[in-house]
Amino acid sequence: MTASKNEGVSEELLLRVAWFYYKDELTQEEIAKRLSVSRASVGRMLDRARKVGLVSINLNADHLDAFEVSRQLRRTFGLSEALVVPDDVSGEGTRPALNARLGRGGAQFMSTHLRPGGTLGVGWGDTVSRVIAATSFGAVGPVRMVSLTGGVDAYLPAFWSSKGDGTGEGELTSATVIPTPIVASTPELAAALKAEPSIQQVLKQACGVEQAIVGVGTPTADATIVQMGYLDPLDIRSLRDQQVVGDILGQFFDASGRVVPLPIHDRRIGIELSDLAQIPKVVGVAGGLHKAEAILGALRGGYLDVLVTNELAALRLLERERGTR
Repeated sequence: MTASKNEGVSEELLLRVAWFYYKDELTQEEIAKRLSVSRASVGRMLDRARKVGLVSINLNADHLDAFEVSRQLRRTFGLSEALVVPDDVSGEGTRPALNARLGRGGAQFMSTHLRPGGTLGVGWGDTVSRVIAATSFGAVGPVRMVSLTGGVDAYLPAFWSSKGDGTGEGELTSATVIPTPIVASTPELAAALKAEPSIQQVLKQACGVEQAIVGVGTPTADATIVQMGYLDPLDIRSLRDQQVVGDILGQFFDASGRVVPLPIHDRRIGIELSDLAQIPKVVGVAGGLHKAEAILGALRGGYLDVLVTNELAALRLLERERGTR
């Protein structure tokens, strides 16, 4: 590839090279073999990525929508933004590795979209926790976080891991948690807890945040809600029998995004999906082929304004949605 040709390289290719080099820490030689170009071409593309502002100290999330698949996601699902993280060279990899990758992408997005003094509603789950842990709040400025459901144990590790600048300035001014379990033992207890003025106040704060970040769960044995002991394998089987494909904040929905009436909903404590839909910007961070149906249901339900996902999942979402038209 000549220098003149390099000037005309697509932003998508520049992004791919930059991600492989700066995020995956591949060598230029490894990237060259991966893309079937010369090592010198990789070096020129990295220089070009820096010159056009695609790369600064961090991979600039404003350019991550350069992927054509990101544009297709926005058009197909009516999203305001879509960030598609390039897949690992070996594919999706293990689920923890994929979640870590999505966490870094989500953190980069949040770091460039949060504002000092802003409010952020936080869902629970492994991927969301990784986003919070990787977000540099010290570079953003004071941000007030509020949990969107009960479950102190589910939130505190993530809140404690959030990073300031190490000086006390720019760290979180507050992190408010709904002081209840995510799911109460009985509907009566859940109703009583939600009637408490202090809990009503936090729920009101949660509904009034400027932005929210949530994960998308699946009705599987390894789901976070199962690992936390709120559901067991028999419950999961029952969910599948009732055509449940996924959940957000412990509320379960079908393939069309409609909330399925379930007994567990009478015991959960947190904002409703109808409340979530009223928050100005809801960022969903979820990926993997195993979550494609759940993510698709969430998109069809209109619960997400922004999606952070991986390439293979994005392509599956587009394929499934187009197949229904």
